[in-house]
Amino acid sequence: MTFASSLLYARKIFFSKTNRGSERSSGQRSLIGAVVCIAVSLIPLVAVLSVSSGMISGITGRMIHLSSQDIRVTVPADSEYTMSQEKFLSLEKMFSGIDGVLKIYPEVQGMALAAGNTYRSGASLRAVEKNIFSDNPYFSYFFEVVEGKADLSGNRNAVIGKKLAGLLKVHVGDSIKIITIKSGDGKIKPRVTVFTVSGIVSCGYEELDALWVFIPLENAFTTLKGCTLDFHIGLETDSTFTSRLDKILVDSRIAVLSDMESMDSDVDDWKTVNAAQFENFASTRALLIVIMLAIILAASINISSAIVMVVMDRKKEIAILKSTGASSSGLALAFVITGLFTGLCGIAIGIPVGLLISININPIINGMENIVNFGLNLFHAGHVKFLDPAFYLQEIPVVIPWSELLLIVGCTVILSIVMSILPSIKAGKSSITEVLSKN
Repeated sequence: MTFASSLLYARKIFFSKTNRGSERSSGQRSLIGAVVCIAVSLIPLVAVLSVSSGMISGITGRMIHLSSQDIRVTVPADSEYTMSQEKFLSLEKMFSGIDGVLKIYPEVQGMALAAGNTYRSGASLRAVEKNIFSDNPYFSYFFEVVEGKADLSGNRNAVIGKKLAGLLKVHVGDSIKIITIKSGDGKIKPRVTVFTVSGIVSCGYEELDALWVFIPLENAFTTLKGCTLDFHIGLETDSTFTSRLDKILVDSRIAVLSDMESMDSDVDDWKTVNAAQFENFASTRALLIVIMLAIILAASINISSAIVMVVMDRKKEIAILKSTGASSSGLALAFVITGLFTGLCGIAIGIPVGLLISININPIINGMENIVNFGLNLFHAGHVKFLDPAFYLQEIPVVIPWSELLLIVGCTVILSIVMSILPSIKAGKSSITEVLSKN
């Protein structure tokens, strides 16, 4: 029995009807059920992979470009470069000649207590250059101005996060007090600085920007001088996600060693600065993939059951084929091809439907949210937010993980073949005399 003959018989098994008109046999119905099971298991897997990839990509982009930058240089607080704004800004020259460095962002960070009219909250101070919201393309892209303008032109202007503005119950034009701690002469003294809220912003990921307070850089060297602050130089490169970033990192370290040899400065890339968060993302995503692959494995078992049902339906047919010279291996191959085709049909349905859901995930979530909230409003039962901005992006970027999808397709094909082998071999070894004597 040639391969072509096995292929033709597999086609007959899958598509041919019984002699009772258009009714399918129990074996064929089992094959269709296996196709549905595989498709149904693939749909959520594709959707979950795409959503998690988009979510991780969106969060990663915000963490890098709005916080750590591609490379972060930490300048010791007691160095000569932190004595004045001019000295601190002079460090830009150290990195401006490095190949691959596009822009340089000096920044001073510190923790403080922010006080509004009726409430106080911890705040993360970020003293930056006044034009950062216009000059940094990622700030312009990721930040949504909720109220006012992202304007730091005034020495006492402050741009704060949406969550913090809600906690302090302040709006544009209101004053907030920034309370910091100044230490010296063995004493710790609180220092209060008043800023005017010029803008309220949101990057779409509340966990990241919840406590941010942006103030003009000069305040770090005047009103906040003597407070506990961290001094950073952020480097934006043209190789954020490529291996070339390692070379730029090495060149940056060489530049620091040549000019700041006596100081203990850290030069790290974004993967090191955000290592804990990215390890958490990777482990969570890996766990999701394992769970979904287990579901596919369970669904693939239906292929084995379906092949058993097909063999039982076609015992007489198999005996006749063997009596006319069909080989056991040829018959077994036909049933393996049937199992493979069943898996491919499941893939052909599940992958496109999963991708369609992934591409339209934001409208789907919004629609479901509106329906649920409409029902809750009828009973005055409150309001539900499916994607809590405290933990998730408010809008999920659509990212299709093609490499992972190819892996899933490959695993599904292999499982389809493996699950078909045992019942196919048994079908090929069935005895002619035993089958014909029973019929």
